Amino acid sequence: MIAHPGTQSKVAFFMDERLPHDRKAQFAKLISVLRPKYQFEVISSRMSEIEFIDHLKSHTYELILMPWYRYLSWKKLETHFGSLRLEGPTLAGYFADAVLPMELDQMPSYHRLILLDFYRLSPFEIEVMIQAMIFQDQKAGFRGILPQSTPVFYQNWFHHDQMSSRCVDAILNTALLRSKRWSDRQIQLRFFLTALWSLTFAGKIQQKKADSVVEIEFAEFSKRLAIKYVAENPDLTLKEMMAKIWPPDHHRDEAVQGIIQHSDFLRIHHFPESHRIEITAFFFESSPAVTYPGEVRGFWIEPQKQKYLMNSEDEDYPKRIPVLTQKKDRLADEVQEILEQLKAVLLVHQSSINCT
Repeated sequence: MIAHPGTQSKVAFFMDERLPHDRKAQFAKLISVLRPKYQFEVISSRMSEIEFIDHLKSHTYELILMPWYRYLSWKKLETHFGSLRLEGPTLAGYFADAVLPMELDQMPSYHRLILLDFYRLSPFEIEVMIQAMIFQDQKAGFRGILPQSTPVFYQNWFHHDQMSSRCVDAILNTALLRSKRWSDRQIQLRFFLTALWSLTFAGKIQQKKADSVVEIEFAEFSKRLAIKYVAENPDLTLKEMMAKIWPPDHHRDEAVQGIIQHSDFLRIHHFPESHRIEITAFFFESSPAVTYPGEVRGFWIEPQKQKYLMNSEDEDYPKRIPVLTQKKDRLADEVQEILEQLKAVLLVHQSSINCT
């Protein structure tokens, strides 16, 4: 885990009073693990939204965690902090019991949506998410989740690649993803990467100013995998992006559905200054996407300042490993085809000579 001044970070935490007694006891154990690493202040569940906003006049927090139903129903708190803010305190909902998509209400009119899975993920996996939310400069990229000694693999996707198989195969054939640890999730990873490819080249995300379309980076951290995708899309608004992810909707977009279905936690950042988006998918050891595919999983959608959008080279990760794609040389293929045709003609000619 990356070192950080956790004791200086204040977290306001609302306990979920709706939890069954046994789940509440288990959840209390989880909080006891996280609490020493941050200044967790447990807020009374009886406090109303207006009372909490008044409470904020004399208290400041980097992160406010509340049960998902309260997070979705409190409308004034986001406005208090500034609904269009690109920096400042983070407000997030969590669920500590199984939640089905049909239980969630209609998508709220926020400019960000954060739901954390405190039910299926391990304390370490939850801590990774919490740390990234607390420190503004660690929200995007790999800074909040990877030690700088971590090897980072990278690949660019281009318009002229045309076929996904060569690029996706090159990624899946890296030593990291061929390891025994990820062999059971190879099919799921292939589906996920293919969905990203479809999102890129099926008219959803296009970069017309240059040939390079997408930057892909991936790395492993403590038996967990993160895959980061960065693309430019001047036409995709934050609201449209949120509508594509919101669980109660019937996902008609197969690419978006594939991205959601085949990842354990999804983080999406929109950078309005450059019209770029960053999608980071996490594949955890707990594997909730595999074990509990029909339940709501965690996701994080939020606008960010452009200065936080960096690749691993900008973030000073010294171990950058390119994933090269074997591109077919069209000219060589044409020459080879001509040679094969000439060979066939010569064989026919030779056969006719032998017959005479």
